[in-house]
Order: sequence, then C-alpha cells, then structure tokens
Amino acid sequence: MRKALLIFLIIASTIAAKAQTQRKWFEGTLYHTSGEIFDGLISWSPPHKGEYEDGDQILYCKDEKSEVFPIPYYKIKSFVMGADSFVVSRNVLFKNSPFMIVSVDNATKLFTVKTAKNGFPLIINTGGFTGNVGMGVGVGTRIGAGTKTTYYYGATPDKVTKLEKKEFIEVMSNIMADKPEVVAKIKDKTFRYGDMEDLLTYYRTGQMPKKSYDY
Repeated sequence: MRKALLIFLIIASTIAAKAQTQRKWFEGTLYHTSGEIFDGLISWSPPHKGEYEDGDQILYCKDEKSEVFPIPYYKIKSFVMGADSFVVSRNVLFKNSPFMIVSVDNATKLFTVKTAKNGFPLIINTGGFTGNVGMGVGVGTRIGAGTKTTYYYGATPDKVTKLEKKEFIEVMSNIMADKPEVVAKIKDKTFRYGDMEDLLTYYRTGQMPKKSYDY
C-alpha cells in the first residue's frame, strides 16, 4: 500500500509540475494604466473563480530570460497577446472576468469573454492504515472542467449586452454591416448562433472555413 501511495504521489506531483512548465507565452504588448507601454511576452488563461484574491491578472516578462511579473487587471488598460487584442471591462458584472477579446472592432463591437469552468470536484482517497486511527491522502482533481465562451456587444467594454440566440441575425448583421457578403451569409443562415468562430474567420479572411466533412 505504501509503495502504491508513493508512486501515486510522484505521478501527481510530476503532472502538476509539467502543467506549470507548459504555460503558453505569446509575443505581445501591455498598455499600463500609467500610460506606459511594454513590449515582451505575455501569458494569460481564464482563471477559475476565486483563483486570484484581487481578480484576474496576466503574466509579463521582457523576454525569455527576464523576471516574470504578475500584472493585476486594475493596472491594465489593454493588452495584445499573439493575434488577440484584449480590453479591460470596469463593469462590476465582470469583476471575475474583466478581460475581453475585441473580436470585431467596429462602431458596435463584438467582445469575446472566456471563463473557466470549475467542473465537479473528484477526490481520490489513497486509503490508510487499518484500525480506528488511520492515515490517508485525498488527491483532488476535477471533471467536466474547460473553458466557456460568451459573446457580448456594445460601444465600449463597460456597457455591453450579452448576445442571445434569438437576436443573432439582427445584431451580427449590424456589427458586420461593412461587409455585405458576410451579412448575406448571416441572413441566409449559412452561419448560425453556434457558428461564431467560423463566422469570424469568414469575416476576417473572406474564406469559407472548412467543415470536418470537407476533408
């Protein structure tokens, strides 16, 4: 039993360490609320609720050999990470998820908000010694975790409305009105509410995204 427990703990710690080292970094630019602009490497992923005491944050470093700095959301005006541009909402409703991707930057903007799903806690009990006084280790993990994507629209990140299925055609036709060929695909239902990422690809590139059955 003790040997099995030791092996289990070694595997668990190895997985945790590997997860830390696999954090993804992207070239980007940080626009600080002080007015300063910092180019370098940025890392961010949607946090679980309550993960940070002071709200969401990003990690920043000048280059691969430089010190890493955590930057809280209230010190960030906006930032670019790879191909995505983020703004920070000061709306109290987005206290736990203030970073918004600017998916379409027109008069009425489309914002993408990604939040982490906490999933359901699963405790694996390693067992213990026999008798009334035992010792065991409960190793926690979560099932059903992942990332939830929600879309909002509005003129600024502070005043937005959640995009609902019933208003998809009207709202997206207005947002993408600068490209009539895209609007036509929205109105003839080539793109539906659940096809947002494909729609955004078509809007940006003019190329119809391939479906799985096209390959």
